Amino acid sequence: MRTIDLNRCLLRYAQGNCDACEAICPQGAVHQHVIDPGKCNDCGLCQAVCPTGAIAGRDDCARALDHLSQLTRQVLMCSRVDDDSPSCLGFLNRRILWSLTRERELAIDLSRCKACRPAVFRWLEQEIDACQQVLQEEGRPPIRLVRVKPRAKTPAVQSVERRHFFRSLFQSATDGLHSLAEAQQTRLYAFDPSLWIAARGGTPGTLFPQLTVSSSCNTCGLCTVLCPERALSMRQPEGMPKKLYVSALACSGCGLCAASCPAKAIVCKKSAVDEQSNLD
Repeated sequence: MRTIDLNRCLLRYAQGNCDACEAICPQGAVHQHVIDPGKCNDCGLCQAVCPTGAIAGRDDCARALDHLSQLTRQVLMCSRVDDDSPSCLGFLNRRILWSLTRERELAIDLSRCKACRPAVFRWLEQEIDACQQVLQEEGRPPIRLVRVKPRAKTPAVQSVERRHFFRSLFQSATDGLHSLAEAQQTRLYAFDPSLWIAARGGTPGTLFPQLTVSSSCNTCGLCTVLCPERALSMRQPEGMPKKLYVSALACSGCGLCAASCPAKAIVCKKSAVDEQSNLD
């Protein structure tokens, strides 16, 4: 189950125009910025392409990615392999992959994706290929494709002494009621890839949107107010004129700033990798 927070969706802005979630959904579950729970298979592709982090789902993607740092080898995998991993890897995109490769070598298990969710498999192949191109240009190790053996699930066996039997029985009944109450509540987690990437830092490369500001900018500050990712800021260093600054890591390339700029001073282009793909 996934939902779209219309308070974050580009739809709330006068110049906002985005149907990325509807266009990518292989199930046809998204219509007019509403997700049909009966059709949604929770693959996460809509979350991967949303430029504002407006889509929430059952998986705590930020926690799952942070879990990678605890692994001996940094391997992305789904919950079919590791219980602490997200149910599906469809939420990943090339910028997230790039961010993960900044710290350690990265591997990903796609071995079950093609049979499980073909659309996710095709998406991840595309995003990995784009990231591999940049890693090769930078002379860094590529993302490795691996197959991880699922972790054996051994039920815990506990011996209960006779004198603790009734206490354990009462506790089990109480835990069961708590579990039932929790099951009736659906916990949804929002995940904004741009904010997650920006928080980790780094020097943005050619995988990121290219935002340029011309001399016609009148520093009105409208774009800084509108930017959903807070990627734009107006600053005035001591002894210098006021100037618009761009955080390339935080920019998702939604284009809202360019569409709303009264001076038409902002140009938002796709990443250099996307531009090269279009030329090819």
